Amino acid sequence: MKEDVRIVGIGGMPRSGKDTLAELFIKAGYYGISFGDVLRDFARKRHSDKPDPISITNMTETSNWLRETRGPDVILQEVLHQYEQASKTKSYEGLVLYSVRAPAEVDWILACGGELVWVEASDEVRYQRNAMHQRQGEAAVSFDEFKRQEALQWKPQPGVPIEIQMNISYVKEHATRTLENNEGDLETFLRNAKALIDQIS
Repeated sequence: MKEDVRIVGIGGMPRSGKDTLAELFIKAGYYGISFGDVLRDFARKRHSDKPDPISITNMTETSNWLRETRGPDVILQEVLHQYEQASKTKSYEGLVLYSVRAPAEVDWILACGGELVWVEASDEVRYQRNAMHQRQGEAAVSFDEFKRQEALQWKPQPGVPIEIQMNISYVKEHATRTLENNEGDLETFLRNAKALIDQIS
């Protein structure tokens, strides 16, 4: 990784608006990679015998398995490899890493002098978005189940080594910037997001 690369990490709970913000960075010339997309690819293969291979529960289990068998920074190393390959043939304004979920990812971004943006949205708003925009491989769940599954990623769970688990609360605690996305007005969020990108860039 070149030392002068501008690095931005984006974290937030599911359906908070992380991908939308990342897309704007990509349009601004950044190379974007989703930790979530990489993890979903692994989960679809690992849980291919289930009707909901990319449910939060199955994603969490897959993440823990990957980090236990291949190291806590396994997903980070995979996305950095993808960026290194892409940057051989094209130059970018920077690198945006989104769906940051683990301390190893947070620590690397901040050690490189990068920004870490937390996208904030309430449980109720995110649940409504989840119900309206389900991905293939997800199943409808109740609000209580939605929150129960998310708790698996919010804090390390007992019985599993801490270093291999996702810890989204750690991401929020270490964020250098916060972007609110509770409004129903997409235009407001996009305007605020573009202003944030201008500040960072």
